[in-house]
Amino acid sequence: MSSGETDWMSLGEWVVALRDLHHQARLGKLPPEELRRYHEERETLAKAILAAQRLRASPSAKGRQALRVARELKVELTLAGVYSETTTVDLGVGGFAVMLPTPVRVGQQADVRLELEHGNAVSARVRVVSMQRKGKPYRVAFRIEGLSAEDKERIGVAVFEAALARILPQDE
Repeated sequence: MSSGETDWMSLGEWVVALRDLHHQARLGKLPPEELRRYHEERETLAKAILAAQRLRASPSAKGRQALRVARELKVELTLAGVYSETTTVDLGVGGFAVMLPTPVRVGQQADVRLELEHGNAVSARVRVVSMQRKGKPYRVAFRIEGLSAEDKERIGVAVFEAALARILPQDE
């Protein structure tokens, strides 16, 4: 390919190629240059999805800064000394939301164990950033604090996997 020429492909072909790249990254089979490209492509898709989410939001809504996806993951939560188990409503690299039966205080800290998949969990300190009453339960959003780069990447993969799964075309 000569300089300045672009290798154009359809959106569908790009998604299929990105799924394959994601699969190879999960298996740890990408050389450094391909891994860099994978992260760039993953970020491109995340920005596109985030932009689409902002278009659907009301004009007065505060725009989300990072991608969040609907994803149910097991959560073990210790809040004010009380242990409970629940599941996430949504997940992003910086935080998640759950439904809780009782109200909590914004700013309150907790310890959490978030199971990304069977045998793959992240333990972290979290802080309540918002609480909304949704009928009987409360929707509580947490910001994850002090994550290592490795754990951020592990959560990023879980978020990306959920986002990628919702985009057509599916692999043949």
